[in-house]
Amino acid sequence: MHADRAGAPRVQHVPAQHGYARSVAPQGHVHPDPPVPGAPTGQWWPHPALEPAWIASADVDVVHLHFGFEHRSAAQMRAWVEALRAHGIGLVVTVHDLINPHLGPDDGYDDLLSVLVPAADAVTTLTPGAAREIARRWGREAVVHPHPHVVDDAWLEAPRPVHDTWIVGVHAKSLRASFDVPALARAQQAVAGLARAGGAVSLRLHVHEDVLCRSHPRHDPRLRVILNSPEVDARVHPPLTDDALWADLLDVDLALLPYRFGTHSGWLEMAHDLGADTLVSRVGYAYQQRGTRTYEPSSASSVMTEIVRAHRDHATDPGTRPRRLDARTRRREREDVRALHARLHAEVRARARRDAWGGRR
Repeated sequence: MHADRAGAPRVQHVPAQHGYARSVAPQGHVHPDPPVPGAPTGQWWPHPALEPAWIASADVDVVHLHFGFEHRSAAQMRAWVEALRAHGIGLVVTVHDLINPHLGPDDGYDDLLSVLVPAADAVTTLTPGAAREIARRWGREAVVHPHPHVVDDAWLEAPRPVHDTWIVGVHAKSLRASFDVPALARAQQAVAGLARAGGAVSLRLHVHEDVLCRSHPRHDPRLRVILNSPEVDARVHPPLTDDALWADLLDVDLALLPYRFGTHSGWLEMAHDLGADTLVSRVGYAYQQRGTRTYEPSSASSVMTEIVRAHRDHATDPGTRPRRLDARTRRREREDVRALHARLHAEVRARARRDAWGGRR
């Protein structure tokens, strides 16, 4: 049990280095990730705070869990929760993902949530739809708050470039498990049709170098065919820096997120921060985060129809495009989210202390 202390709670976000944790931490303060034995400096995974041995010596009041626990078993997470209880440390869980986008629907992630969500002292999430699902599945009421802005403050005010070509932007990266290659192929067909009809259009497709190697676990030969299409602006490279990524999204007119499954999307928030129109698959609840165009992944024609509609609206009806929130509004929203987290962490610390001194932990 930790000694009583006044002042703001000491909160260990997992992972603390993730941009989301830095955004929601009150006053921007983040208790740093502990070093990972044998890993390069700055690598936070596998996170030491997920080990009961770390909990036993941790000088924190609350652990706030976000990402990076999918490598653990349900039994390991139960032992971890018991260690938190034994040492009087509160637990907050933000349900970013109901299905892990890197693994898939049948990867055991649900078993982990079924340990963590019932055990948490507080649960938060980003959309009403996710909150309703959390209530239905685990009987927990989740605090719902907006996703804070993702890009650095200066980028919130960066002017969007003016160009004659209407650009659809897609970042396939290394083809994580949720990426829908057939939907990408249909998007390429839609752009090709617009180009044949005389439109100044382009599909800007970013791909990491590794996924084009046949030895890559998610190598898909259809991707190279799409990259070689004449209307595709193919960009093959290592992972981009934040600044390079934000400059790219600032430049595209429509950011396409072709996902087969998922729950929420930081990528959608980046596009929103930078004033790009978005088109997202109607899976999960990303479409509830911000105003966005959607398509039905079960329909072979839906993504094509929506791309053609977005192009038409761009040319004829500027009012259909999303309004980019001014930087002051976006910053104020982030500060509201930080204040909410400060209150929540303080409440969880107080509850954990009561339970610990009452002998229930």
